[in-house]
Amino acid sequence: MKTYGQRCPLARALDLIGERWTFLVVRELLLGPRRYTDLLDGLPGVGTNILAARLAALQAAELVVKRTLPAPTAVTVYELTDAGRALGPTVRSLSAWGEQHGAPATDGQVVRPGWILLSVARRGSRLEAGRSCELWVGGDVFELTAGDGELSVAAGSAPAADAVVTMAPDVFYALATGRLTAQAARERVEVEGDASVAAGVLDAVSGAAG
Repeated sequence: MKTYGQRCPLARALDLIGERWTFLVVRELLLGPRRYTDLLDGLPGVGTNILAARLAALQAAELVVKRTLPAPTAVTVYELTDAGRALGPTVRSLSAWGEQHGAPATDGQVVRPGWILLSVARRGSRLEAGRSCELWVGGDVFELTAGDGELSVAAGSAPAADAVVTMAPDVFYALATGRLTAQAARERVEVEGDASVAAGVLDAVSGAAG
């Protein structure tokens, strides 16, 4: 393992998470347990050998664990430990810094719904505490749950959701980039359940990637 050899908390942190791709692996796992193939999809451009090496390093640092889900699923997933989840505020702060000071966004850059939804969550909740929504963007599904002024986002379905919102990826990205208003988006999405919850989600996504 490469090390800065400095007795400084920042340097010691970067000894563990400073390698290229590592922070982005953590970003993906903040959405919840992920299969290896999920991580590959969420990290376009990463080589399989690099991803395997980063996951191994994160496991050795006890920031990530690997486990098999119980039957009937029985698939292997990676998930953050408590120490790994403690990186959440740092990831959100760095993301906020990137929005203001990062390299300019371009149309040629890859984007995923989960990345935008993490930005949505960072803005705080637009929903009443305790309310939840299952959001489908093409074939991707997410659970959005409102807490006390906070919004959590996790990959996967939400069986007890107050509303289910389904939209095409082009509608989602148009809404997130401000090319489509929340009001206009309501005419292009499918909603089951509580319409006010669905409206709150659309409002939250609106302009999140502007």
